[in-house]
Amino acid sequence: MQISRLYSNRDEVFTPIEFNFGEDATCLNAVLGEIRHPSDDARDSHNLGKTTLLHLIDFLMLKGMSQGHFLFKNKNLFEGFEFFIEIALNSGQFATVRRGVDDPNLVSLALHDEPKESFIDVSEDGWDHFELSRGDAVVILDSWLDLRILKPFTYRKAITYFLRAQSDWDDELKLQKFASSKDQTWKPFIARLFAFNDQLVQQKYSLDEEYSEQKAKLDHLQGEVQFSEDQLPQLNAQISSLIQDIRSSEEALDAFSFDEEEKKLVRDLVNEIETEISAISSSLYNLRFDIRQIDEALSHKDKFDLNDVKSIFEEVELHFPEQLSRDYEQLVAFNRKITRERNTALRKQRTNLEDKRLALSERKRELDAQRSHRLQFMQATDTFEKFKELQKGLAEHKARLVYLEEQKRKLEFVAEAARDLREVERTRGRVADELKVMIERANPLFERFRDTFNAYCKRVLNHDGIVYFRVNKQNNFDYEVGLSLQGSSTTTSNLSDGTSYQKLICVLFDLALLKVYEDAPFFRFVYHDGVFEGLDNRKKNSLLAVIREQIASAKCQYIFTLIDTDLPRDLEDKPIRFSDEEVVARLHDDGRDGRLFKMAEF
Repeated sequence: MQISRLYSNRDEVFTPIEFNFGEDATCLNAVLGEIRHPSDDARDSHNLGKTTLLHLIDFLMLKGMSQGHFLFKNKNLFEGFEFFIEIALNSGQFATVRRGVDDPNLVSLALHDEPKESFIDVSEDGWDHFELSRGDAVVILDSWLDLRILKPFTYRKAITYFLRAQSDWDDELKLQKFASSKDQTWKPFIARLFAFNDQLVQQKYSLDEEYSEQKAKLDHLQGEVQFSEDQLPQLNAQISSLIQDIRSSEEALDAFSFDEEEKKLVRDLVNEIETEISAISSSLYNLRFDIRQIDEALSHKDKFDLNDVKSIFEEVELHFPEQLSRDYEQLVAFNRKITRERNTALRKQRTNLEDKRLALSERKRELDAQRSHRLQFMQATDTFEKFKELQKGLAEHKARLVYLEEQKRKLEFVAEAARDLREVERTRGRVADELKVMIERANPLFERFRDTFNAYCKRVLNHDGIVYFRVNKQNNFDYEVGLSLQGSSTTTSNLSDGTSYQKLICVLFDLALLKVYEDAPFFRFVYHDGVFEGLDNRKKNSLLAVIREQIASAKCQYIFTLIDTDLPRDLEDKPIRFSDEEVVARLHDDGRDGRLFKMAEF
C-alpha cells in the first residue's frame, strides 16, 4: 500500500499533490519548506503545513475526529471542502477515498484500475460505496488494503507507526495515541506485528482483569462476614453444638426440669467464660506493658550538645577542627532524623495497641457481666425465675443460631469466591509461563527485524541496536529498544534519552520493520515529520544513504518533511538539494501561496 495522490474540490486553495509511488517510489517524496526571507523576523517557516499534511492524510485514512483536529477547530474555514486520497493497493488496483469536512462521518469509496482518476464531480453511481458511515468505510477499506499480516487487527491500529508526527518520536512502539491507554489496548497488537501470539498476550491481560475483579468480589464478600474461609469447619461445629443446646433447653423447659441446664451453665462458665477472661487479662497485661515501654521511649530526648564537646576541648587546650564540627553536626542531624522517624512509627504502634486494649477491656466487661449473671442464676432458688431465665437464654440461643447460619451462608459464598480466585491465579501463572516460553522460542521474522535494525543503527549511529521482548514484573509482554554501550552488544546505554538519537532510533525502527515486511501484504510507505530537524549533519547523510538504499527496490515509499535549513550538507558545507522530482510539495514563507492551504494562518 502506497499513497499516489492527494487532492480536494478546491484546487485554488489546496494544490493537488502527486506522490512518487510504485516504480517511481525509488524517488524520495520530500515536503520542503523554504525560507525565502531569512532576515524578516515576522515570517516563520514552521507554520506552513508540513505536519498538517500528515494529519490530513490520517483524516483521509479515516481517523476518528477529535476536537483537537485542525479541521474540527477550523470548521468554518473549511466549510464545503471535500478531500480525496488515491491509494495504490498491493493488488495493483487503486482505491479513492472521499471525506468531507461538513459531515466527516460520511465516506465514499471507489475501486479503479488506473491512477490519477478524478472523483470530484462523480455522481453516486460512480462510487462503489457511497456515503458510508466512517465505521463501515473502515471495514471496506481494510478489506481492499488486504493487510492480512495484521489480522485480526485493522489497518487503523498500525497506520500511525507509518504516519509519525513529531509527537511520536518519544517511543518506538508506544505512540502518542496510546499515551493514556492501558497496555492491553496496544501491546497485543505489537505482539502480532512481530509474529508473536497476540491472543496469548491478550489472555494474560484479561486474566489480570479477571483476577482483580475476583479479588474485589472476595474482599467485598469477606467484609460481610465475621469469619474467614478456613473457619468454615469451626463454624459448622458451633452451629451443630448450638442446635443441641437449643434442643436440650427446649426439653428442659417442657419438662420444667433445670438440673441439666444448671450443669451446662457451670460448664460454660468454667470452659468458656472463665477461660476467655483469663486470656484477655493476660493480653491486657502485655498490652499495658508494651504501651509503657513505648511511652518511656517517646519521653527520651537526645542529650548530645556539641557546645559541651567544644568546651571540653577548650578546657584541655586542644584544637577542635572545623571538619570534625561539621561531621558531628551531620551526625546529630542524622540522629534526629532517625529519631523522628522512629517516634512516628512508635506513635502509630501505640495507637494500634491502645485500640486493641480498649476493645479487649470492653470484651472483658461483657464477659464479667455474663459471669455475674450466670452465678446469680445458679444461686437462685425461685423455680419460676429460673424458668424465665432459661426462656430468655433459649431466645438468645435461637437468635445466635440465626446469626451463625446466615454467617455460614455468606461464608460459603466467600469460600466459592476464594476457589474461583485461586483458579484464576493458577491459570494466570500458567499463561505467564507460556508467555516466557513464547518469547524465548525462535522467531524468524523478529530475528530478521533485529538483525536489520542492528545493521541500520551501526551504519547511522555507530552503535549496536538492541531490541528484544521480555516478560515484565507483572508477567506481561514487554519490550526493550535502545543502543548498546561501546564495547558491549547486550547492555543498553542512555544515548536514546537524547531527543536526536531517540528520533533516529524511531526512524530506523520503522525502516527495519518495512524492510522485513517488504514482500508481504503490508504497508509500503512511511511519513516522517521533521526527520532531519536538529540532527548532526553526519547523521543526516548516513540516514539519507540508508533511506535511498531501501527505496531503491521501490518497495518502500518514503515521505518526509523538512525545511531547507535542515538539508544535509556535503563536505564543502553546501546543502545537498533534492531534485524537483523528489520534492512533491514545495512550501515557503512568502505569503499565503507558500502554505499548504492558501489561506490566512490558522
